[in-house]
Amino acid sequence: MMPKYSLFKNYLTGDSKKRIRKEVFALALPAMGENVLQMILGIVDTAFLGHLHWTAMTAAGMANQILFIFQAAFMAISIGATVLISNALGVGNRKSIRLTAWNGTYMAIILGGLVTAAAVFSGAMLVLFPGVSKEINTIADSYLKIILFGGVGFSSMYILSAILRGSGDTKTPMIAVGIANSVNLFLDYAMIFGNFGFPALGAEGAAIATVISRFVGTFILFTACLKSKELSMLGFGKIRFSLEKIKEMLKIGIPTAIENLLFSIGSLVFANILMIAGEQAYAAHRIGINIESISFMPGFGVSVAITTLVGIYNGKDDRNTMLGVVRQGWIIGTTLMVSVGLFITLFPEVLIVLFTTDKVIAAEAVLPVRLLGLVQFFLATDYVMTGAFRGVGDTKTPMFITSAAMWGIRIPVGFILVNYFDLGLLGAWSGMMLDMAIRGMIKWFLFSRGKWEKFADKTRDTVHREASESPSGIAVGLLADKADNKALTQQDSL
Repeated sequence: MMPKYSLFKNYLTGDSKKRIRKEVFALALPAMGENVLQMILGIVDTAFLGHLHWTAMTAAGMANQILFIFQAAFMAISIGATVLISNALGVGNRKSIRLTAWNGTYMAIILGGLVTAAAVFSGAMLVLFPGVSKEINTIADSYLKIILFGGVGFSSMYILSAILRGSGDTKTPMIAVGIANSVNLFLDYAMIFGNFGFPALGAEGAAIATVISRFVGTFILFTACLKSKELSMLGFGKIRFSLEKIKEMLKIGIPTAIENLLFSIGSLVFANILMIAGEQAYAAHRIGINIESISFMPGFGVSVAITTLVGIYNGKDDRNTMLGVVRQGWIIGTTLMVSVGLFITLFPEVLIVLFTTDKVIAAEAVLPVRLLGLVQFFLATDYVMTGAFRGVGDTKTPMFITSAAMWGIRIPVGFILVNYFDLGLLGAWSGMMLDMAIRGMIKWFLFSRGKWEKFADKTRDTVHREASESPSGIAVGLLADKADNKALTQQDSL
C-alpha cells in the first residue's frame, strides 16, 4: 500500500516554501536557544558538581531523574495549552486563547504546590535507586528536597513557556531561561565552592541556586504573558477557573504526560541497569545523557516550531501548508542534527571534558557519546514526527510508540546485554540506540498513512465551535502584530 503522505513530496510552491521555511526558522531558532539554555541550567549543575566530586554529580543526576517524573504532570497541561492556543490562533478565537492561557497558569500554581508538598517524601523516592552507596544517597536526598521545595517555580517555567510558544512567541521563553541561567551560573559558582563570601554548600548550594533561578524565570515569563497581545490576558474582566477548559487541555495533554511518565520511569529502570555495571559506569552514562541533551536541541526547536505552525494551519484548515511545514521542518531538523552527530562522533572528548576531570570516567564516556552521534538522523525524524502529531492534537500515537520502544526494546535489550553478556555501557547504550532508531521510523511510517487526520479534524472542530459560540471572533495572523486595542474590546469579556 502506497503512503498517503510523504516527506519527499513537495506540497508548496516556491514562494510558499520560502515563507514556511522562514516561519519554521523564526520559531525554531529561539526554541533551540531556549533548549540550549534550559539544558545548561541542568548541565551547569552537573559540570560544577562533577568538578567538585563525581559522587556529587551522580547524586544530582539521580535526583534529576526523579524530577522527570514530576514533569509528566506539567506536560499534560503544557502540551494541551500549546495545541489549543495555536489552533485557536489559526481560527481567530481570542476568547479560547485567553481562557486557555489563564487556566494553564492556574494549573501551574496548583501543580507546583503539590510538588512542594512532595518534598517531605524525598528520601522515600530514592528507594528507586537501591544499589547506591549511603554517601551518594544522602547527597541526593538533600539536593532533591531543596529542588522540590521550589515546585511552583519548577512548574510555572515549564507551563508558562508552553503558553507563550502556542501563541507563536518562542523568543521570550529563550530570554527568560537565559536570564535564569545567568543567575544560576553565578549562584552555582558562589554556593557550591564558597566564593564571593557565600558558604561552600556543595550539592545543596547547586539546588538552592536552581530554585532561585527558576523563580526569576517565572517572574519574567508571567509578566510577558500578561503583556502579550496574542494571549490578551488583561483588560477583559475576571477570568474564571474553567474545569471544561482544563479537561480540554488534559484530553490532549494526558497521553503526552503518560508518555513522559512511562519514559521517565523507564529511564530510572535503565539507570539501575547501568548500576549493575558500577557507579562509575553510571557516572559516564550521565555524561552521555547530558551530551545527548546538547545534541537534540535542534530537533527540539524544530519540533516546537512544527507543533505551533501545524496547529495554526490546521486551525485554518490549510492541509497542504501544514504538510509543507512538516516537510521543511524535517529537512531543517535532519540537516542540523546529522551535522551535530558528525561532530560528537569525531570529537567526543571536546564535550566530555566539560563534565569531569576524572580520566577513568572520561574514557568510559567516549563510547556512549560516539554511539549517540550515529543515530542523529533517527532522533531528528522522531522529533519532527512527534511535533506534527501533537500539532493536530494526536498525542496518543507518540505515547504508544515511545512507551513501547522504551519498555519493549531499550530496557530488555540493555538488561540482557549488561547482565548476561557483561557488555557494560556498550550493552546498555546498544539497547538505547536501537530504541531511538526504531521509534523514529515507526512514527514516520504511521504519519505517512494519515491516521492523524481524524485528530486534526476533531481539534479544529473544537476551536471552531468555540469561535461560533463567541459573538465576535477576531482574525489572528501568525504573530498578530496588527491586532489593536479597538478590535480587542469588541470581544466579549468572560
